[in-house]
Amino acid sequence: MLEATEVRVGKILKIDGKLFKVLTQEIRGTGKFGKTVHLKVKGLEDGNMQEKSIRAEDKVEDVDVQRVKMQFSYKEGDQFMFMNMENYEQFPISEKALGKQAIFLKENLEIDVFFAEGRALSVDFPKTAELEVVSTAPGLKGGGDFKQAELENGLKLLVPQFVKEGEKVRIHVDDLSYLDRVTTKSLKNEKAPPPSNS
Repeated sequence: MLEATEVRVGKILKIDGKLFKVLTQEIRGTGKFGKTVHLKVKGLEDGNMQEKSIRAEDKVEDVDVQRVKMQFSYKEGDQFMFMNMENYEQFPISEKALGKQAIFLKENLEIDVFFAEGRALSVDFPKTAELEVVSTAPGLKGGGDFKQAELENGLKLLVPQFVKEGEKVRIHVDDLSYLDRVTTKSLKNEKAPPPSNS
């Protein structure tokens, strides 16, 4: 058990029999009226966001969480199957629990999975991802700063007008927003192949 004031972002708590991940934590109030700990939490089974207020003197149940490197195998219905690479045991995680970030899972991707009470709860997605632009509208003069693009994983989002098909972009995994264009020296130095004489 933890004092409510000891709860930190990232902790997994058991509240009313359900498991939640703490997204934000704020202590409000003063000594006279008592302090309250305000939490924004995400349900690990349904992916729903909730806000919880707990009196500072109350205790909450924290859950021991293990991080296990696993491989994403396949999707069946609304379940994503992950395999423990040491013993080949498979564990499902629901699409609801993964949320919109599930679009970043590719077959055979190795990723950390959080376990508590013998169950696979959620995935530790990276903060950013680099993906190739597979299609985008041509840049329009006077057409605003952004245009829609589709990435290699099927995600559609707004990118700046200068981004072209075949380029890679870096995006925020949390809110699926554009961060920047990925440029590398090797890409800049690549020469176009000579024209064929056929």
